Amino acid sequence: MNQYLGIVSASIATFAVTNIDDAFLLALFFARRTPTRRIVASQYIGFAAIIGVSLIGVWGAFAVPHRWIHFLGLLPLAIGIKRLLLARRTAAEPWVVTESVTSMSLLTLSNGADNISVYVPFFVMGRSKLWLVLIVYTTLVALWCFVGRWLGNHLLILRSVDRWGHWAVPLVFVGLGIYVLNS
Repeated sequence: MNQYLGIVSASIATFAVTNIDDAFLLALFFARRTPTRRIVASQYIGFAAIIGVSLIGVWGAFAVPHRWIHFLGLLPLAIGIKRLLLARRTAAEPWVVTESVTSMSLLTLSNGADNISVYVPFFVMGRSKLWLVLIVYTTLVALWCFVGRWLGNHLLILRSVDRWGHWAVPLVFVGLGIYVLNS
């Protein structure tokens, strides 16, 4: 039983450390009043892609070279630049929620370069209990969505997003893209 507790604890720690930044993105999406179903679906799809890439790294003898992971930064960078251009054109118009499950999933995947670099060695070390790690991670995605929703529903965050949200989300995409490309 002690062995299982150790795996669960390590799984919680690796998830939390690699997804702190994701809580901020979730709060932004919830504050922008993106439908909850879209946000949760995008988190699970994006996180499944991160797990898939990590498993390929484990089972495929590092089939995805580490230097290629940096190119995931091009996705949020391109999305962010496009959205900044659109926000500039439509700054005076009231904006509606346009986040698709696909764009949010791609953002989650792009944001996952640090996750992959932690998960591959963690999965190798915990190979025999990988099923338990994946159950813990699946549960924590739901918890992370709840935390993001809780943060995104606070009055201060809602007011800030109403005022600056049309600029904040694209800037987060651009910043994340630059960060991933340079990491």
